[in-house]
Amino acid sequence: MSEVDQSEKTIKKLSKEPTVHFFALAVAIFFVYGISQLNSENLLEIDQREIDARIFMQEMTAGQALTDEQRQLVASTYVEEQILVQEAIALGLDNDARIHDMLAQKMRHVLSGDVIQPSTSDLESYYQTNLDRYRTLPLVSVDELVLNTRDELPQDVLALLDNGSEAETILAASPGNNAPLPNVNRIDLANIFSPEFSESVFSSESNTWVGPFPSNRGQHWLMVVERREARLPPLEEITDRVRLDWIADEEEIRLQAEVDKLWDQYTIIVSDAEEEH
Repeated sequence: MSEVDQSEKTIKKLSKEPTVHFFALAVAIFFVYGISQLNSENLLEIDQREIDARIFMQEMTAGQALTDEQRQLVASTYVEEQILVQEAIALGLDNDARIHDMLAQKMRHVLSGDVIQPSTSDLESYYQTNLDRYRTLPLVSVDELVLNTRDELPQDVLALLDNGSEAETILAASPGNNAPLPNVNRIDLANIFSPEFSESVFSSESNTWVGPFPSNRGQHWLMVVERREARLPPLEEITDRVRLDWIADEEEIRLQAEVDKLWDQYTIIVSDAEEEH
């Protein structure tokens, strides 16, 4: 038998082998995949259902439907998170689908790791631009009197309260306790009691009992014993705080710039699995 005949016989035999067919198919798939990857580098496919779930959770939290602008922000934030996850995985930071949010945060730290310290002029400019941030609220120090009853007080106790008597004198006539609340602002008192009661205390005259405010402890009466007006501390007094604020803001600005660059490197595809059926 000639070499040509032998070669033809071998080729025909191999063509009938399943292993050869599989190998040829694998080579073809690999070739097609390689060609497609050349045109789809950094392809990121986003499931619309994931975005819809994020929007639904935001609406549940807010208790109302989101606007179109808010929906777009939720979608953009989700896509940004997925981009950061892909970058984090590419760097080998982690590869656990259960902690994608942690990967995104890691990637943010990587991208913003070169933040410099502010100069003196940077601090001065930042301080002047954000004066309202550093202006303190008016403060009061109050004496809190809690009487152990929610019933109407006897006339003699009401007379003591109206006269601005000392807490010890009032407690001798009606069981309860008292304690100071130093250096609280309107927001503090509103959170402890109510906005209306807080305003009543701040608008009251000094050494005057304001109340009652009922609670499960009884009834609360407050007396302003000291006031501190709003003030703007000089930069020299709060330099460390201003520096930390500048770094935090500068980090966010630079980080967002890096994230925007990553957006440009990805092709985003939002798929809707329901439409595929």
